Amino acid sequence: MKNMKVFLLSLLCICSLRAEPPFWGTIFIDPDIIKPSDPSAYLSLKDSGQGRRTMYDRRENNWVILNPYLFNATYKDGLKIEVQVNPEFGNADDARKEAEKYAYVIGQLTTALRRDVETVWIHKGTNPFGGGNNNLLIHTGQAVKYINDGILEETFEHEATHTSLDSRHAKKAKWIAAQNADGEFISNYAKDYPNREDLAESYLPYFAIRYRPDRISKSLTKKIKQTIPNRIKYFDSLALDMYPVIKREAPRLNQLFYSEEKQLLTISWNSQVGAKYIIQSSSDFSVWKTVMFHLIADTGLSSVGFKWDRKVNTQEYYRVGLE
Repeated sequence: MKNMKVFLLSLLCICSLRAEPPFWGTIFIDPDIIKPSDPSAYLSLKDSGQGRRTMYDRRENNWVILNPYLFNATYKDGLKIEVQVNPEFGNADDARKEAEKYAYVIGQLTTALRRDVETVWIHKGTNPFGGGNNNLLIHTGQAVKYINDGILEETFEHEATHTSLDSRHAKKAKWIAAQNADGEFISNYAKDYPNREDLAESYLPYFAIRYRPDRISKSLTKKIKQTIPNRIKYFDSLALDMYPVIKREAPRLNQLFYSEEKQLLTISWNSQVGAKYIIQSSSDFSVWKTVMFHLIADTGLSSVGFKWDRKVNTQEYYRVGLE
Protein backbone atom coordinates (compact mmCIF):
# COMPACT_ATOMS: atom_id res chain seq x y z
CA MET A 1 0.00 0.00 0.00
CA LYS A 2 2.86 2.33 0.85
CA ASN A 3 4.46 1.65 -2.56
CA MET A 4 1.16 2.41 -4.30
CA LYS A 5 0.98 5.82 -2.60
CA VAL A 6 4.50 6.65 -3.67
CA PHE A 7 3.69 5.65 -7.27
CA LEU A 8 0.56 7.80 -7.34
CA LEU A 9 2.42 10.75 -5.89
CA SER A 10 5.15 10.38 -8.50
CA LEU A 11 2.56 10.20 -11.26
CA LEU A 12 0.88 13.36 -10.05
CA CYS A 13 4.21 15.15 -9.92
CA ILE A 14 5.06 14.14 -13.47
CA CYS A 15 1.69 15.30 -14.78
CA SER A 16 1.95 18.64 -13.02
CA LEU A 17 5.24 19.38 -14.78
CA ARG A 18 3.57 19.46 -18.18
CA ALA A 19 3.50 23.02 -19.47
CA GLU A 20 0.39 24.75 -20.66
CA PRO A 21 0.21 25.05 -24.46
CA PRO A 22 1.88 28.23 -25.76
CA PHE A 23 -1.04 29.16 -28.03
CA TRP A 24 -4.83 29.02 -28.01
CA GLY A 25 -5.01 28.16 -31.72
CA THR A 26 -2.19 28.14 -34.25
CA ILE A 27 -3.93 29.94 -37.14
CA PHE A 28 -3.51 33.11 -35.07
CA ILE A 29 0.23 32.91 -34.31
CA ASP A 30 1.35 35.05 -37.28
CA PRO A 31 -0.63 36.48 -40.23
CA ASP A 32 2.33 36.40 -42.63
CA ILE A 33 3.19 32.71 -42.65
CA ILE A 34 1.39 32.62 -46.00
CA LYS A 35 0.94 35.91 -47.81
CA PRO A 36 -1.63 36.86 -50.49
CA SER A 37 1.33 37.55 -52.79
CA ASP A 38 2.72 34.01 -52.48
CA PRO A 39 2.63 31.86 -55.64
CA SER A 40 -0.46 29.84 -56.45
CA ALA A 41 -0.84 26.66 -58.51
CA TYR A 42 -4.23 27.93 -59.71
CA LEU A 43 -4.56 27.68 -63.49
CA SER A 44 -8.15 28.17 -64.64
CA LEU A 45 -11.84 28.05 -63.76
CA LYS A 46 -14.49 26.63 -66.08
CA ASP A 47 -18.21 27.21 -65.72
CA SER A 48 -20.22 24.00 -65.50
CA GLY A 49 -23.78 25.28 -65.09
CA GLN A 50 -25.87 24.21 -62.13
CA GLY A 51 -26.56 20.79 -60.67
CA ARG A 52 -28.09 19.03 -57.70
CA ARG A 53 -25.52 18.60 -54.89
CA THR A 54 -25.49 17.67 -51.22
CA MET A 55 -23.53 20.26 -49.24
CA TYR A 56 -22.90 20.94 -45.56
CA ASP A 57 -24.07 24.31 -44.22
CA ARG A 58 -22.95 25.33 -40.73
CA ARG A 59 -25.82 27.79 -40.48
CA GLU A 60 -28.12 24.78 -40.51
CA ASN A 61 -25.65 22.50 -38.73
CA ASN A 62 -26.79 19.96 -41.25
CA TRP A 63 -26.55 18.62 -44.78
CA VAL A 64 -28.60 20.46 -47.39
CA ILE A 65 -29.55 19.53 -50.94
CA LEU A 66 -29.17 22.49 -53.29
CA ASN A 67 -28.81 23.40 -56.95
CA PRO A 68 -25.49 25.28 -56.72
CA TYR A 69 -23.52 27.02 -59.43
CA LEU A 70 -20.71 24.68 -60.45
CA PHE A 71 -17.16 25.50 -61.52
CA ASN A 72 -14.22 23.24 -62.29
CA ALA A 73 -10.95 24.63 -60.95
CA THR A 74 -7.75 23.33 -62.53
CA TYR A 75 -4.28 23.56 -61.03
CA LYS A 76 -0.78 23.47 -62.52
CA ASP A 77 0.06 20.20 -60.78
CA GLY A 78 -2.84 18.45 -62.52
CA LEU A 79 -5.25 18.47 -59.58
CA LYS A 80 -8.87 19.50 -60.15
CA ILE A 81 -11.60 20.66 -57.75
CA GLU A 82 -15.32 21.16 -58.27
CA VAL A 83 -16.34 24.44 -56.63
CA GLN A 84 -20.00 24.47 -55.59
CA VAL A 85 -21.47 27.91 -54.89
CA ASN A 86 -24.77 28.25 -53.06
CA PRO A 87 -27.49 29.66 -55.38
CA GLU A 88 -28.17 32.33 -52.72
CA PHE A 89 -25.44 34.39 -54.42
CA GLY A 90 -28.03 35.20 -57.06
CA ASN A 91 -26.46 34.66 -60.47
CA ALA A 92 -23.65 32.84 -62.23
CA ASP A 93 -21.44 35.93 -62.56
CA ASP A 94 -21.46 36.71 -58.83
CA ALA A 95 -21.01 33.03 -58.04
CA ARG A 96 -18.01 32.88 -60.36
CA LYS A 97 -16.35 35.80 -58.57
CA GLU A 98 -16.58 33.91 -55.29
CA ALA A 99 -15.34 30.67 -56.83
CA GLU A 100 -12.37 32.34 -58.52
CA LYS A 101 -11.36 34.26 -55.40
CA TYR A 102 -11.06 31.15 -53.25
CA ALA A 103 -9.80 28.84 -56.00
CA TYR A 104 -6.71 31.05 -56.24
CA VAL A 105 -6.06 31.04 -52.48
CA ILE A 106 -6.57 27.28 -52.35
CA GLY A 107 -3.93 27.05 -55.07
CA GLN A 108 -1.44 28.53 -52.60
CA LEU A 109 -1.75 25.31 -50.63
CA THR A 110 0.75 22.63 -51.49
CA THR A 111 -0.06 19.64 -53.65
CA ALA A 112 0.13 17.50 -50.51
CA LEU A 113 -2.68 19.48 -48.90
CA ARG A 114 -4.87 19.67 -52.02
CA ARG A 115 -4.49 16.05 -53.14
CA ASP A 116 -7.71 14.88 -51.43
CA VAL A 117 -9.74 18.05 -51.94
CA GLU A 118 -12.38 17.08 -54.48
CA THR A 119 -14.99 19.75 -53.78
CA VAL A 120 -15.34 23.20 -52.24
CA TRP A 121 -18.62 24.43 -50.73
CA ILE A 122 -19.24 28.19 -50.64
CA HIS A 123 -22.07 29.70 -48.59
CA LYS A 124 -22.83 33.07 -47.10
CA GLY A 125 -22.72 33.47 -43.31
CA THR A 126 -20.23 34.11 -40.52
CA ASN A 127 -19.64 30.50 -39.61
CA PRO A 128 -16.29 28.71 -39.23
CA PHE A 129 -14.57 27.09 -42.18
CA GLY A 130 -14.30 23.33 -42.29
CA GLY A 131 -12.13 20.53 -43.65
CA GLY A 132 -12.52 16.80 -44.20
CA ASN A 133 -15.03 14.94 -46.37
CA ASN A 134 -12.65 15.47 -49.34
CA ASN A 135 -13.79 19.06 -49.13
CA LEU A 136 -13.13 22.60 -47.96
CA LEU A 137 -16.11 24.47 -46.49
CA ILE A 138 -16.26 28.26 -46.81
CA HIS A 139 -18.66 30.80 -45.30
CA THR A 140 -17.95 34.13 -46.96
CA GLY A 141 -18.89 36.34 -44.00
CA GLN A 142 -16.33 34.49 -41.90
CA ALA A 143 -13.84 34.76 -44.76
CA VAL A 144 -14.06 38.56 -44.51
CA LYS A 145 -13.10 38.32 -40.84
CA TYR A 146 -10.19 36.02 -41.66
CA ILE A 147 -9.03 38.43 -44.39
CA ASN A 148 -9.22 41.40 -42.04
CA ASP A 149 -7.13 39.47 -39.49
CA GLY A 150 -4.70 38.39 -42.21
CA ILE A 151 -5.24 34.69 -41.59
CA LEU A 152 -7.35 33.48 -44.54
CA GLU A 153 -4.44 31.50 -46.01
CA GLU A 154 -3.43 30.08 -42.62
CA THR A 155 -7.00 28.95 -42.01
CA PHE A 156 -7.08 27.10 -45.34
CA GLU A 157 -3.77 25.44 -44.39
CA HIS A 158 -5.34 24.15 -41.18
CA GLU A 159 -8.53 22.92 -42.84
CA ALA A 160 -6.75 21.30 -45.77
CA THR A 161 -4.57 19.40 -43.31
CA HIS A 162 -7.78 17.83 -42.02
CA THR A 163 -8.79 16.97 -45.57
CA SER A 164 -5.57 15.51 -46.91
CA LEU A 165 -3.36 14.51 -43.96
CA ASP A 166 -5.63 13.42 -41.10
CA SER A 167 -6.77 10.16 -42.66
CA ARG A 168 -3.20 9.20 -43.55
CA HIS A 169 -1.43 10.15 -40.34
CA ALA A 170 -3.59 11.00 -37.32
CA LYS A 171 -3.92 7.36 -36.26
CA LYS A 172 -0.46 6.19 -37.32
CA ALA A 173 1.63 4.62 -34.56
CA LYS A 174 4.61 6.85 -35.33
CA TRP A 175 2.49 10.01 -35.06
CA ILE A 176 1.04 8.88 -31.75
CA ALA A 177 4.56 8.04 -30.57
CA ALA A 178 5.65 11.57 -31.51
CA GLN A 179 2.75 13.04 -29.52
CA ASN A 180 3.67 10.97 -26.50
CA ALA A 181 7.38 11.77 -26.79
CA ASP A 182 6.69 15.51 -26.89
CA GLY A 183 4.39 15.26 -23.89
CA GLU A 184 2.92 18.68 -24.71
CA PHE A 185 0.53 20.31 -27.17
CA ILE A 186 1.16 23.34 -29.33
CA SER A 187 -2.26 24.83 -28.55
CA ASN A 188 -5.24 24.58 -26.23
CA TYR A 189 -7.34 23.58 -29.22
CA ALA A 190 -5.01 20.63 -29.88
CA LYS A 191 -4.96 19.70 -26.20
CA ASP A 192 -8.75 19.78 -25.90
CA TYR A 193 -9.22 17.66 -29.05
CA PRO A 194 -5.99 15.64 -29.40
CA ASN A 195 -7.35 13.01 -31.78
CA ARG A 196 -9.15 15.47 -34.02
CA GLU A 197 -7.14 18.70 -33.98
CA ASP A 198 -3.56 18.01 -32.94
CA LEU A 199 -2.22 17.16 -36.37
CA ALA A 200 -3.80 20.21 -38.06
CA GLU A 201 -2.77 22.49 -35.19
CA SER A 202 0.81 21.22 -35.36
CA TYR A 203 1.25 21.30 -39.13
CA LEU A 204 0.96 25.08 -39.63
CA PRO A 205 3.68 25.88 -37.03
CA TYR A 206 5.83 23.17 -38.63
CA PHE A 207 5.28 24.74 -42.05
CA ALA A 208 6.28 28.13 -40.63
CA ILE A 209 9.59 27.03 -39.10
CA ARG A 210 10.57 24.77 -41.99
CA TYR A 211 9.45 26.71 -45.09
CA ARG A 212 8.92 30.31 -43.92
CA PRO A 213 11.41 30.82 -41.06
CA ASP A 214 12.15 34.39 -42.18
CA ARG A 215 8.52 35.38 -41.61
CA ILE A 216 8.28 34.57 -37.92
CA SER A 217 10.27 35.80 -34.94
CA LYS A 218 13.17 33.86 -33.44
CA SER A 219 11.28 33.60 -30.17
CA LEU A 220 8.27 32.07 -31.94
CA THR A 221 10.53 29.63 -33.78
CA LYS A 222 12.17 28.62 -30.51
CA LYS A 223 8.81 28.13 -28.81
CA ILE A 224 7.56 25.85 -31.60
CA LYS A 225 10.74 23.77 -31.72
CA GLN A 226 10.78 23.34 -27.95
CA THR A 227 7.12 22.31 -27.73
CA ILE A 228 6.77 19.80 -30.59
CA PRO A 229 10.27 18.55 -31.56
CA ASN A 230 9.15 14.99 -32.24
CA ARG A 231 6.14 16.06 -34.28
CA ILE A 232 8.52 18.19 -36.35
CA LYS A 233 10.71 15.13 -36.96
CA TYR A 234 7.62 13.19 -37.98
CA PHE A 235 6.61 15.80 -40.57
CA ASP A 236 10.20 15.97 -41.82
CA SER A 237 10.14 12.21 -42.43
CA LEU A 238 7.20 12.45 -44.83
CA ALA A 239 7.58 12.65 -48.59
CA LEU A 240 5.15 15.54 -49.03
CA ASP A 241 4.82 17.25 -52.41
CA MET A 242 5.34 20.91 -51.44
CA TYR A 243 4.64 22.53 -54.83
CA PRO A 244 4.18 25.52 -55.35
CA VAL A 245 6.09 26.41 -52.15
CA ILE A 246 8.99 24.28 -53.43
CA LYS A 247 9.43 24.70 -57.17
CA ARG A 248 10.11 21.60 -59.22
CA GLU A 249 13.45 22.71 -60.58
CA ALA A 250 16.97 21.35 -60.39
CA PRO A 251 19.29 23.15 -57.97
CA ARG A 252 22.24 25.10 -59.36
CA LEU A 253 25.67 23.99 -58.16
CA ASN A 254 27.46 26.86 -56.47
CA GLN A 255 30.86 25.41 -55.60
CA LEU A 256 32.81 22.15 -55.52
CA PHE A 257 35.88 22.31 -53.28
CA TYR A 258 38.38 19.63 -52.28
CA SER A 259 40.78 19.84 -49.33
CA GLU A 260 43.82 17.66 -49.99
CA GLU A 261 44.96 17.99 -46.40
CA LYS A 262 41.63 16.90 -44.88
CA GLN A 263 40.60 14.67 -47.79
CA LEU A 264 37.27 16.46 -47.62
CA LEU A 265 35.02 17.24 -50.57
CA THR A 266 32.59 20.12 -50.05
CA ILE A 267 29.61 20.72 -52.32
CA SER A 268 27.45 23.83 -52.12
CA TRP A 269 24.37 24.72 -54.14
CA ASN A 270 21.60 27.28 -54.35
CA SER A 271 18.68 25.79 -52.45
CA GLN A 272 15.04 26.41 -51.66
CA VAL A 273 14.36 26.80 -47.94
CA GLY A 274 12.72 23.67 -46.56
CA ALA A 275 13.43 21.54 -49.62
CA LYS A 276 14.98 18.09 -49.20
CA TYR A 277 18.01 17.28 -51.32
CA ILE A 278 19.95 14.20 -52.34
CA ILE A 279 23.57 13.91 -53.53
CA GLN A 280 24.58 11.16 -55.93
CA SER A 281 27.85 10.14 -57.58
CA SER A 282 28.81 8.26 -60.72
CA SER A 283 32.00 7.33 -62.53
CA ASP A 284 30.42 6.90 -65.95
CA PHE A 285 27.05 8.81 -65.90
CA SER A 286 25.14 5.54 -66.31
CA VAL A 287 24.90 4.27 -62.75
CA TRP A 288 24.35 6.75 -59.91
CA LYS A 289 24.75 5.87 -56.25
CA THR A 290 23.42 7.90 -53.34
CA VAL A 291 26.09 9.57 -51.23
CA MET A 292 23.84 11.62 -48.94
CA PHE A 293 20.07 12.11 -48.71
CA HIS A 294 17.35 13.88 -46.75
CA LEU A 295 19.37 17.09 -46.63
CA ILE A 296 16.90 19.77 -45.51
CA ALA A 297 17.83 23.29 -46.58
CA ASP A 298 17.71 25.92 -43.81
CA THR A 299 18.88 28.77 -46.05
CA GLY A 300 19.11 29.70 -49.71
CA LEU A 301 22.64 28.30 -49.90
CA SER A 302 23.28 24.75 -48.74
CA SER A 303 26.64 23.08 -48.21
CA VAL A 304 27.82 19.62 -47.12
CA GLY A 305 31.21 17.99 -46.82
CA PHE A 306 32.23 14.35 -46.79
CA LYS A 307 35.40 12.27 -46.82
CA TRP A 308 36.79 11.71 -50.30
CA ASP A 309 40.14 10.30 -51.38
CA ARG A 310 41.09 11.50 -54.83
CA LYS A 311 43.66 8.71 -55.13
CA VAL A 312 40.86 6.14 -54.88
CA ASN A 313 38.15 8.13 -56.67
CA THR A 314 40.23 9.11 -59.67
CA GLN A 315 37.19 9.95 -61.79
CA GLU A 316 33.94 10.71 -60.04
CA TYR A 317 31.02 12.96 -60.98
CA TYR A 318 28.45 14.41 -58.57
CA ARG A 319 24.94 15.78 -58.87
CA VAL A 320 22.49 17.38 -56.46
CA GLY A 321 18.74 17.02 -56.86
CA LEU A 322 15.45 17.37 -55.06
CA GLU A 323 14.58 14.28 -53.04
